[in-house]
Formats: sequence, structure tokens, C-alpha cells
Amino acid sequence: MPRTTVAAVRGAISVRANRAADIRDATARLLQALLERNALTPDRIVSAVFTATPDLTADFPAHAARRLGWTDVPLLGAVELDVPGAPARIVRVLLTLRDVPLGARLVPVYLDRAALLRPDLAGLPTAARPRAAGDAKRVAVVGLGQIGGSLGLALGQAGGWQRVGFDTRASARRAALKKGAVDETAGSLAAACAGAALAVVAVPVDVLPRVLAAAAAALPPGAVLLDTGSARGAGVTRALVAAERRVRAVGGHPLAGNERRGLAGADARLFAGAPFALMPVRGRVPAIVRALVRDLGAVARVVSPRRHDAALARTSHLPWLLSRALAELGAAAAREQLAGPGFASMTRLAASDPRVARAYVRANAANVRSAWRRLRSQLDRDVRALEDG
Repeated sequence: MPRTTVAAVRGAISVRANRAADIRDATARLLQALLERNALTPDRIVSAVFTATPDLTADFPAHAARRLGWTDVPLLGAVELDVPGAPARIVRVLLTLRDVPLGARLVPVYLDRAALLRPDLAGLPTAARPRAAGDAKRVAVVGLGQIGGSLGLALGQAGGWQRVGFDTRASARRAALKKGAVDETAGSLAAACAGAALAVVAVPVDVLPRVLAAAAAALPPGAVLLDTGSARGAGVTRALVAAERRVRAVGGHPLAGNERRGLAGADARLFAGAPFALMPVRGRVPAIVRALVRDLGAVARVVSPRRHDAALARTSHLPWLLSRALAELGAAAAREQLAGPGFASMTRLAASDPRVARAYVRANAANVRSAWRRLRSQLDRDVRALEDG
């Protein structure tokens, strides 16, 4: 009777981003862990079959095996089916082995976020276990449009965050998962916030107070609540003050964006070098918020809500109204190809999502009217000066 047999062992690992180096590094770490946990050497590997989720296109995982010196091991790679709701950026491997003692138990290895695929492997070392619900880096991203999606993508590239996303639209949740903006999605706001150390609410300003109240009620006591609203009016500040009774609340606004709408405009580099206005309701900015801003590549700017809204009226909100007016004024000339790059630059903001922009302009109406009066006075003087000349 043979005392050894052929057997197989599985493994999986999550990949930080769709970059060749990340795919190779993660796969190499997975292969080395499989060998170490099972006391194996490459000469006992009959074959290795790799699969990767469809969002990993930058390199073949099998290249990592070749780099480890597996020159005599037959390698096969395949792309998995795109399954809605499946975890993003996962590499799996099936190793077939020879000379395995009869009765020996091979240990599967599921690392990082891939550990969530095998909750039954409770005996794995700490590094291979999924994060506990109260992990200090678990962040709920509420609202998966341009800002929420960009935030999730940037944190994914930075690493060290467990990103759970929620949006009222199921299509947005599926798209964010497929794009790699989140590690998992939740079917409700309460489920997304449960166990999170930080919730970032990135929804239009006109619904922001209501969503902030719901998030504050769902977060664990003492967690941190941050928003990304472009204005502090329309009840936003009041909602944050009320939330402070249960959580640590911080008003926030990343001064970044582009004219593309929704998740299609999400970009991991959107916040790089951009100011991120922070307005804590009480005390200092919590460390986890500063860590988030740092990992986004943004620059923290602590300001008062009043100063923020006065400044944004002049640098963002009124410019959006002017851009729309100029776009309408020059539309006929542009259609006749009698508009140059200056017109394109001045009207770029007009392409922004009007649903989002109208909400923050209305929320900051008093400051916008004040800014308009000053601008109109200045323009009137400049036009009169043309006549005088």
C-alpha cells in the first residue's frame, strides 16, 4: 500500500490595487505562506492553477511564482467570472502536491481581505484573520458617487483600511465593488456603520443632515462621523452638533473634484495635494480623521464653518453659477465654432452635476448673494471704465 498520495491545497489573497507590482507582491506572499504553513518545498508541487477577479488586469499572478524560482512547475492562469457582489481584487491558487503522507491535513491559507471568504478557518494566525467589526481602521463610506468613490479608491491604494460602502442605489453599490472603491458593500446604512470606527458621509447637501443623523445613530458610541459637504448651511452644522451627543462629529470638505458625474468621475488621485477643510464640532480633530486625510494625499485645513462658507461662496459656489450663465450666453457662438480655449475653461464648471451643485449653492445662498453683490459692483466699475477710456 502506498504511504503517500497526491493532494491539493487552496489559498487566496486580496490585492491592494490593479498594479503589476501589487499583484506580484501579494501572490508571492500567498505562495510563501502556503509553503511555510504546510512545510512544503517547490519540488513537491505538481502544478499551480491561478485565478484572478476580472478587475486584476495589470499582470498575471503566475509571474510571481516564476520570480520565486518555480521554473519547473507547470502554471495555469484564468480570469474568474464577474459575479455581482463578489469581493474585489482577489487572487486564488490551487496547488497540487505529490508525496503527501496519507492522512496528512493540508492547511488552506486565506490572507488579508480574502480571509473573509473562509470564516471557518478560525485557527489561522492573526495576520490571516478578517478584521473585527470594531477595528480602528474600518471605515463606512456612505454615498458612492465621485467623492465617496474617490475616497474609497485612495484608501484602497494607501492600504490599512477596511472599506465598507453604502449607497441607496444598488447599481452604485455593485459598480463601486467592481471598480475596487470598497472592499464590501452593505444593504443598509445601519449595516454599513455597524462596527465602524469612522463613517464618511458623501451625499448631496440637501439630504446631508438626515443622513448624518441616521449614521450617528448607527455608529458605535464614541466612533467618528465625518461629512464631505460643500456647505455648512441647510442644517448641516446643526446635525453635526446633535450627532456629537453620541459620536465625535467633524465637518469636512475636500476642495477637489472634476466635472464628471457620479462614480464615473471617481479617481484615486483626486485629493492629491488638495486642501481638506476640517471643522470639528468640539475639541481637536480625531486622529483617525487626520490619518484618513493623510492617506488621501490631501492637506488638512482646520477652519470655522462661517469662514468656510464665506470662502466657498467666492471660490466655488458663485463660480458655478457664473459658469452656467456664460455657457448659456455663448452657446450659439460655440456651436458655430467661434469659441476658443478661454470659453472652454470658463464653462468647465457648468458640466458639473446640477443636482449636487444646486444643493450646495442653495445651502449657502446668503454668502453667494453677498459675493454676487461685490462681484457685480466690481464688474460695473470695470465696464464703466471701458466707456470712459
